[in-house]
Amino acid sequence: MALPELIYSPIDGGTIHRYEISGGKRKYLRFIGCYLGQCNFYKDVDDAIDYIKNLKKLQKIQKF
Repeated sequence: MALPELIYSPIDGGTIHRYEISGGKRKYLRFIGCYLGQCNFYKDVDDAIDYIKNLKKLQKIQKF
């Protein structure tokens, strides 16, 4: 199994990695969105980007 590959890192933080997962006879491509230690798997890179954006918004709200 290969290691996750960094594909996107916004200037203001967070990362998105591409990860190939094998399950039975098939391989699945997933994207891992991470921000401040919170990570989730997604089927689509756009969903991973939205996850990071939402976490950033929550972080800004909690600072006030």
